[in-house]
Amino acid sequence: MKFFSKDLFKKVTPLFLSVYFLNPTIMQAKSRFYVASQYQVGKMIMKKYNDLKRTIEGASFSLGWEINPTNYWFYSRYYFFMDYGNVILNKRTGAQANMFTYGFGGDLIVEYNKNPLYVLSLFYGMQVAENTWTISKHSANFIIDDWRSIQGFSLKTSNFRMLGLVGFKFQTVLFHHDASIEVGVKWPFAFEYDSPFVRLFSVFISHTFYL
Repeated sequence: MKFFSKDLFKKVTPLFLSVYFLNPTIMQAKSRFYVASQYQVGKMIMKKYNDLKRTIEGASFSLGWEINPTNYWFYSRYYFFMDYGNVILNKRTGAQANMFTYGFGGDLIVEYNKNPLYVLSLFYGMQVAENTWTISKHSANFIIDDWRSIQGFSLKTSNFRMLGLVGFKFQTVLFHHDASIEVGVKWPFAFEYDSPFVRLFSVFISHTFYL
């Protein structure tokens, strides 16, 4: 009796492989650490000058933990982050302002195309942070004179902040590690009433590398 024939093996093997790769309960769980870097650009206003608007651009860095023990389509992540933004207040005098936002955040993530090669997701999150602005009279060069700007600030104000963010995530495999690119927008839930400056919103693009 040849129960395990070659023909039966050829028919059953693809079925088992497809179940292994496509069933999220069988695939390996993916609760893991990650690091992310981000470029941001947005708008800020100067309340003391009739809400005069300026473009603010900068970067962000975060270190977090993604919690998805069953590798399900709906999960969360939590992270520490720091944003840095630079804005040119007056091109003629070279005056500029620097923004530092630092705190803790959490996101809810929904995956709607889950397969071994790539994953598409939507996410929504909230951040609790402290926001600090510094003003400098040094040159407005964003990179070269940043350290001089921090050394020469003439005003320092810190305020409690709550922010929301929403975006789109594309995840794939890069050099045998999961990596993702995210695009989204971040905004404050309330104004900084004691601050001369307010960042209204920022659009961001980020790269995430999973450890």
